[in-house]
Amino acid sequence: MALPARLGGLGIDNPVIMADLEYANSVAVTSKLCEAIVKQKKEYKQKPEEQREVLASIKKIKNDLLKSMAEKIKQKLSPKEQRNLDWISEKGASSFLTCLPLEKLRFHLTRQEFHDAMSVRYNMPIVGDPRPETCCCGEKNTIEHALSCKKGGYVSLRHNRVRDYIAGELDRVCYNTQIEPRLLSTNGRDLPEGTITDDHARLDISTRDFWTPMDKAFFDVRVLNSQATSNAVQSIPQTFIKHEKEKKTGYNHRVLEVDGGAFTPLVMATTGGLGREFSRFVKHLAEKKSDKSGNRYEECVRYIRLRLSFSMVRSVTLSLRGFRGRLREDTTEDLYLM
Repeated sequence: MALPARLGGLGIDNPVIMADLEYANSVAVTSKLCEAIVKQKKEYKQKPEEQREVLASIKKIKNDLLKSMAEKIKQKLSPKEQRNLDWISEKGASSFLTCLPLEKLRFHLTRQEFHDAMSVRYNMPIVGDPRPETCCCGEKNTIEHALSCKKGGYVSLRHNRVRDYIAGELDRVCYNTQIEPRLLSTNGRDLPEGTITDDHARLDISTRDFWTPMDKAFFDVRVLNSQATSNAVQSIPQTFIKHEKEKKTGYNHRVLEVDGGAFTPLVMATTGGLGREFSRFVKHLAEKKSDKSGNRYEECVRYIRLRLSFSMVRSVTLSLRGFRGRLREDTTEDLYLM
């Protein structure tokens, strides 16, 4: 827990470990000032270059220490726990832990949501109200199963929350934004093997004026379960690339050759990490948002990542406790008998 959130911890410093380092850092920062006081100088000036050099050195020493601590902890974990630590150390996976809890922007969680988020983050037993040991589909009700089970529609809910937020942001900075637009018919055109040629095929979002002026761009969202066994074979970057390639195989050539647009797969993990294409998309969206709103680019990137992070955390915790059974038995036969 003493590790920063970006390394899989919670950013709660352990004074027993950090006290000596922080004291040494304090001495380094104030050394010139102390020297001026001892010599009874009437004026004290320190060059900005020297200050930046000292601060950079302090930052490097602290980062090296934290990384060595993280590596030692990782060596003590099982392979499954090491994999989980890698997932939660992905960029963006810890955004919800490092922001101000602003209720106005919904950057906050209830106590139950926070407890469940920590259970998912560290793959720990879920605390609070008891959950059924067996899912209504008959499988053991583990965290991994709860994130994959199709009952209750929570997998679709996760996907739709991300899709709807992205579509809303695009609508503010682009033109003619649509959700689930129907693709043009291929009319028997010869397309590469694996391309989806169904005349009723749809993608998640389309818009104009995103990548290039007035040109059409299509986007399709996929939320992968980071705890699924199928995603434990390859490295995390390769896992993201695999899912992006699957989307591109199905739609890229059709969109380019038939619809005359650009196609971008937006792959996100249940931990909050983003694939390479999604990260590139977020950066470009932040540029357009910054140009239109007048806010700094860094603030726009941070805001978009936070919205995605909180959206994912809420939908994941909901899938742990959401109702999956039937509200009541079918009474059609009883009504007929009456």
